[in-house]
Parts: sequence; structure tokens; C-alpha cells
Amino acid sequence: MKSRAFHFLLAALATATSLSHAAETLSVVPDSAQALSTVGGRFANLDDASATRVSPANIVEIERPELLINLAAWNGDIRFDGATSSSVKMSQSWVYPGSLYFVAPIIPKKVAFGFGISSPFGMAATFPKEMDPQLRYVIPYEARLLALDFTPALSFKMAKNLNVAIGMDIIYSELTLGRIYPWFAGPFGPGPNGPEGELEMKGSGWGVGGYAGINWEFAKGHRIAIVGRLPVTINYEGEHKFSNIPAAAQGVGFSDRGSFQSDMTFPGSIAVGYGVDVTDRLTLGFDFQWSDNSSHDDIPLDLGNNQPLLGGANGAALSWKDSIDLGTGVTYKLNKNWRVRGGYLYSENSQPELNYIPSAAVNDRHVFGLGVGWRGESRSVDLAYAYVFNPTRTIGSNADPALNGNYKHQWHVLSLSITQKF
Repeated sequence: MKSRAFHFLLAALATATSLSHAAETLSVVPDSAQALSTVGGRFANLDDASATRVSPANIVEIERPELLINLAAWNGDIRFDGATSSSVKMSQSWVYPGSLYFVAPIIPKKVAFGFGISSPFGMAATFPKEMDPQLRYVIPYEARLLALDFTPALSFKMAKNLNVAIGMDIIYSELTLGRIYPWFAGPFGPGPNGPEGELEMKGSGWGVGGYAGINWEFAKGHRIAIVGRLPVTINYEGEHKFSNIPAAAQGVGFSDRGSFQSDMTFPGSIAVGYGVDVTDRLTLGFDFQWSDNSSHDDIPLDLGNNQPLLGGANGAALSWKDSIDLGTGVTYKLNKNWRVRGGYLYSENSQPELNYIPSAAVNDRHVFGLGVGWRGESRSVDLAYAYVFNPTRTIGSNADPALNGNYKHQWHVLSLSITQKF
């Protein structure tokens, strides 16, 4: 029973780190409506202020200061049907992320500054506390990761057809984990009918990384964009709390609260995009991205004086692999003011069966985007819808047999972007 409780803790930790990892290639899709609707072909063609983070060399082409505000609504359908007839479904299916970006030309068409605040790594997974008894001590009821990315960037026109840029990822992150703890499973409980408790772990930290990009028009109407991003490591420090801690546990030095420390690495990536203006109205894009997801090799877990309650282990081995994205996007100008867009993105799954859990029930991901945009002299409005489809994945060799079964994970995403030029 002690090993089952420990595996529960590792599952909770893996959930949150999976959500952070998902932000780059598996779960969180682009935040602006233009980028979302051309999801698989945006790097060389994106021309709104969100390029500050996505493809920063593009922002030097913005001629007037502009502020971009993005609002989104996500509706998720995440469900696990176990091989032993147990099942659980995500209890809070709506998420409402937002972001904003500002671009200001310093020397028009030569030097531009951009700044963004977004949450590309954030997600939340919640399940009912009163879930199936077979899963109650295996699946965390809460795993939340908030990551705010502050991204200043400078873009320069180095030659007539060559733009370059550098930027920084300054990330503040909060990690919250909650699970039911079976005190009766260890040496301090009175037996199988003994008390349960709740274990909550909360920590926060900062991390800094960098990125750079180029956009080269090597022939009229043909562009190549390259964006490289360094990994960012966050060291989390905070507090953990136990409820209903037995007197026997307190009597040997354990406490109902203590320190909590962990760290995780948001992966680096290299992206290459090709954009082509087929006609004055039709633009195509094709993207490839490689992400260093194996940087999540090991996640430490430190509960201070309560560390022995984890059964002597100090972390979780995730064994993730690097992954790639491939996709395309298209924009068609109906007239001076109106544009319609579409896109498709394939993201390769990077999680092995061994540590697979319902809170991060991903598979090879397919994203289908559609959008429409209106542009005026000083204001633009864009709307996009995306369907994020992960084919049902069957797991048969999980470290905990209770987690073998079928995993469903799908999202509907609606994004609204408003740009004001000054």
C-alpha cells in the first residue's frame, strides 16, 4: 500500500509537468485568432503583434504601434475508462486564457520593439474527489500549472529582404497539486477503515530563457522563417499541507505542513516555416518544429521533514521523448478588409505508456483551425475556431495497472483577437 500511495504522488507530479510540456507541442494552441486559424503555417506569415513571441523577426514589418488583446474559451472532453471498469471524467471542462502584445516601431521598417504577456504553458486538470474507489488514491483531483511568460523582443532589418530578432522568455510559474492521501495505507493508520486526508502542494518560481529568429525573403513572395528557443528551468518553492494527519505520525516527527520544492524544464525548440504568396490574394504556409521534450527526464519532489512519507523516493522519472510538429495554413484575402483562413497541425506524442495518466491523456494530436478577420484603418478584429483531436489511446503497460485503459482527450477552442493601431 505504501508503494501505491507513492505512485499516486508521482502521478500527481507527472500530471502538472505534462501540462506544462503540452503547452509547446501537445495541448496549448496559439493564442491569437490569426495564428490559431493558420495553426500549421504561421511562422513565416504571421503579421499580428503575437509574432513577438511566435516569430519575432516578423514584427519589424509592423509600421504603426499596435496593441493586440486575445481572449479565448476552451471546452475540454477528457475521460478515462479503465480496463477494470473504473472510469473518471474531468469535472471542470471550461478554461478561459487570455494574452496581450504590444509592438512599437523604433525606426519604422528598420527596428521594432515588441512585448507580450501570455500563458503558453498554463493548463488545469480537475477531477471529482468522490471518484471511483479504484482511482481515488491514484489520480490527483487537482493539478494546475500557471505560467505567465513576459516576452520582450527586438527585431531588426539587416538587409532589404532579411529580418532578424532576439527576445527573452521571463516566466513566472505556480504549481498546485491536490490528492486524497490514504493514511490507513501506511504504518500510522488503524487499518483499512482508517482516516483519509488531503495533501496539497503549492509552489512558485521564476525562470529566464531566450529566443531568436530570422525571416528571409529569398525570392519575391517566398519566405523562410527560423525560430530557436532555449529551454527554461523553473525552481519551485512553497508549502505542502496534510489534513487529518494521525497522532502516531506526529509523534515521530511528521507535521501537518512543511516546505515543498520541485523544478521542471519547459523544453527548447527549433522551428522552420516556409511562406509563399501564390497570388496577391492567396498565401500559403508550411511549418516544421522540433521540441526538446526529453529535457523532462527527471522531476524532483521534496517535502522537507515529511519526505519519508513518499516511501524513500525523491522524484519521478518521466522518460519523455523529443517530438515534432508538421502543418500547413492558408489565408485568402476576399477584399481590402476581409480575410478567411484555415490550417492543420499534427503534433507527435512524446509520452510513453509507463507514466501515462488521465490528467494528461494525450496522443498524437491533430488541430484543425478556421478563421475570419476584418481589418480597418486603425482596428482589426479576428475570430477563430479550432478542434483539437487526440485519437483515443489504449494503455496496457502502465506502471500502475489501475491506469490501464482507454483515454479520450479533445478540445474545442474559440479565440477572439482585437488589434488597435495608434
